Amino acid sequence: MDWRTADRLIRWLAVLAVAAVVYDGYHLLRASQVNRALANIEAGEEVDIDHPRLRFARAFALQQDGKFEEALEGYAAVDAGDGDPLQLEVEYNLANLYFRRALHFRDNDADDLALPLIELAKESYRELLRADSGNWSAKYNLELALRLAPEVELEEAEEERNPEHNPRAAAGIQVRKPLP
Repeated sequence: MDWRTADRLIRWLAVLAVAAVVYDGYHLLRASQVNRALANIEAGEEVDIDHPRLRFARAFALQQDGKFEEALEGYAAVDAGDGDPLQLEVEYNLANLYFRRALHFRDNDADDLALPLIELAKESYRELLRADSGNWSAKYNLELALRLAPEVELEEAEEERNPEHNPRAAAGIQVRKPLP
C-alpha cells in the first residue's frame, strides 16, 4: 500500500470517527433532556418535551397520584405507533386504570359506575392480548375482571328474565288434569 492510499484511508476513518462522535453526542444530549424531564415529572412539574416515553411517564405519575381523568388524557396523548412496545404498555396501564377505578367505585357501593369501567378494562385487556398473547399479567387481570363482571350469553339472560319462554322450564311443568 502506498502512502496516498494510506492517507485516504486515514481521512475516511477520521470522517467516520467524527460522524460517530456527532451521532453519539446528539443521542447523549437527547437522553440527558429526557432524564431531566423525567426528574421534573417525578417532582410534579409540567414538562414540555414532545416524546412518547415522557408522555407515558407523566401519565403513569398521574395514575400513581390517583388522578384518573388526567391520567386518561395523558395516556391518550401517547402516540407510540402500532408496532412500538410502548403502545402495549399504554394499553395495559389503561386497562389497569379502568380496573382500579372500577374497584374504587365498587368499594364505595357505586356498582352502576363500576360496571362500565370493568367492561372497558376487559376490552382493553383483550385488545392487549390480541397483540401480545403471552402477557400473563393481562391474562390474570382479565380473569379478575371477568370474575367481578361475568359475561352472560344473551340467550341465557333472556331465559332468566322470561322463565316462561325457557324450554328447560317447560319440561319441568306438571300438567294438571281436570278432576272427574
